[in-house]
Amino acid sequence: MLKTRLTVMLGIDHPIVLAPMGSATSPAFAAAVSNAGALGSIGTLNRPLDVILRDLRAIRGLTSKPFAINHIPTLLMEEAFQATLDLRPAVVSFALGDPGDLVRRVHDAGSLAQAQVTTVAQASQAAERGVDIIVAQGSEAGGHAGTVSTLALVPQVVDAVSPLPVIAAGGIFDGRGLAAALLLGAVGVNLGTRFLASHEAPIDAGWQRRILDACSEDSVKAEALNAIYPEPGTVGYGTAPRALRSPFIDHWNANLEAAGRNREALRAELTAMASEGRRHEIYSAAGQSAGGVRDVISVEAIICRIVEEAERALSRGLAVVM
Repeated sequence: MLKTRLTVMLGIDHPIVLAPMGSATSPAFAAAVSNAGALGSIGTLNRPLDVILRDLRAIRGLTSKPFAINHIPTLLMEEAFQATLDLRPAVVSFALGDPGDLVRRVHDAGSLAQAQVTTVAQASQAAERGVDIIVAQGSEAGGHAGTVSTLALVPQVVDAVSPLPVIAAGGIFDGRGLAAALLLGAVGVNLGTRFLASHEAPIDAGWQRRILDACSEDSVKAEALNAIYPEPGTVGYGTAPRALRSPFIDHWNANLEAAGRNREALRAELTAMASEGRRHEIYSAAGQSAGGVRDVISVEAIICRIVEEAERALSRGLAVVM
């Protein structure tokens, strides 16, 4: 068992966090991660209000362990946010925007506030807002990421916001990544793509198969998604999601203005393909860590494997130094 400031702060067993992926989230998925001793998360990005409220009502019945609920400040739905505060999760996380006074409301509700950033400047701003935890997400990540790599970003953010705890995100899929993050000064890791290849992930088999078959270079910045879904948080924060290459992604990445003009039709196409269980044929979100993911196992097995690998990696590192 790896004990860090994060495990102590949250009362969890392992310094691992499930990334709050709006396109692949459910209370059962989050609860499975929390029940396995890590921190599960529920995402809200691009999700209907009634579905979010349903998930918030369900999560307490699935786990008694700590979990997180994520919100996007620039797209905030007040009813969903208030329902989150009423639920009093261990962590309320923010991404893709300045949380501003929302941090105070989180603290007033008795929860910890977490902010995901992609630059040192964003990290410093979040620290000034009074957040309790920073997630430094590198450009390798499958979620909305910027241009700075995880290896360069994490130690700079650690230095900039010390003594606030920092979680590393982007490109991490095994225990060596966790060990490296800890050596960079982080207190844990935030994983998305690795958890997508789990039995509990609420995605179709085709999406998982694409992850298993992918090389890291197949994961590209899907700038077209910003043109199709031009939310202020994603465009204004200078980020773009990653996805595995497809004819759809390649074509519209090369024709961003046309994608913007045709966004309604393209949204309808994405929705229709998703309803048929075929969205993976045109859009499969995944980070560069997909190149290192080769099996679909339970979230508990993923967490145990990562922790065991990290312990071995840290032991070998100490042996080499000595």
